Amino acid sequence: RRRESSTRAAMEWVSQRVGEAQSAEEAAVYAKLGELYEKKLWHELTLAVEKVVREGEASVLLPLLVEFVAKFEQKVNQLKYAQILCGIVSRCAGDVLSPADAIARLDEAVAKKRARLGTEASLFVEMEAVCVRLKFFPEQMKAVKEQIDAAKPTIDALTGTTDTAVFHKFYTASTAYYKLAGPAEQFYRAALSLLSYASEDDMAPDAKYELATDMSLAALTGDGVYNFGEVLATPILEALEGTPNAWLGELLRIFARGDVQAFATLIQTNRHLFEAQAALVARLDFLKEKISILAFLDLLFETPAHARTLPFARIADRTALPLDHVEWLTMRAMALGLVRGHIDQVESHVHVTWLVPKVLDADQIKHLIAQLDHFADKASSALAIIHDQSIDLL
Repeated sequence: RRRESSTRAAMEWVSQRVGEAQSAEEAAVYAKLGELYEKKLWHELTLAVEKVVREGEASVLLPLLVEFVAKFEQKVNQLKYAQILCGIVSRCAGDVLSPADAIARLDEAVAKKRARLGTEASLFVEMEAVCVRLKFFPEQMKAVKEQIDAAKPTIDALTGTTDTAVFHKFYTASTAYYKLAGPAEQFYRAALSLLSYASEDDMAPDAKYELATDMSLAALTGDGVYNFGEVLATPILEALEGTPNAWLGELLRIFARGDVQAFATLIQTNRHLFEAQAALVARLDFLKEKISILAFLDLLFETPAHARTLPFARIADRTALPLDHVEWLTMRAMALGLVRGHIDQVESHVHVTWLVPKVLDADQIKHLIAQLDHFADKASSALAIIHDQSIDLL
């Protein structure tokens, strides 16, 4: 009887929506929902409901959830149900639903349905609550941080079979938090992880532009960010092309190759745009230090491993630093864990035994290929000499 009553209530709501529809197309959408519900085609019904959540008026979404989805929510994939729930609450929060009520609805869903939802769907809903809280209650940073920290072991324990939507939601929440709370390096790491689970359709053009701008600033000003190849390997920076912040993308590429002269030229050319970015202006001295370190690293990358004993003068020339600053620069790079080796103050040279790995761009890959080709040629020559001498011995 309860099942029959639930079915009847769901179909009555569908009939009401069909009757109140403002167009034949809208009526057809709700009629289709009713048809799929009656036929118990739960997967097809889930897809149809998701479309309504994306495209329907916000005013009908809450009734859709309460009067219709609630009648079959236990029959569908629970992660899909979580996505429908979160999609509706996200669209309604601050509109037909107060932010506090939106958070309460999400928290209640997890508290009452965790066993049925399972780990992945529960985590998805919890992270949506984090996103809503950050959007409307940024003063609740402590509570948000506690939720993210509590969820991290769970996300780390999930296997490769987990739907990427779960990872995407977690890193969306983490990125939003670290954007507000900092530090810049943590935001950059979270945003990189987010991009690993995002598709081209996940973000609107404005959102891509904002994320590309924020990631560029974070990469440049982040204390521990000395590898720019990861972000350059993603398409996110394409969002800056043809915009007032296109110079930021070029600045990242300059840092990636450690070009001190190009850095100075770009800053001079875009002085008014640079000065409009408070984060860059506040860390100008740090940026100069970072580009010098990156120039040093790029010099080491270009130098064959067996020849990485470099005179101070060569390093000073590449980094555009005074000769008496080279020793400090080398010690700074060592302290950051970017290189290993030793400094010979008597002979005024640096011997490097290890260089931090990094993601290479196209030009750096070409240089690496040239080094490998050179090594192959030397190996072939050595083999030929050994072969010729072996014949004489025989």
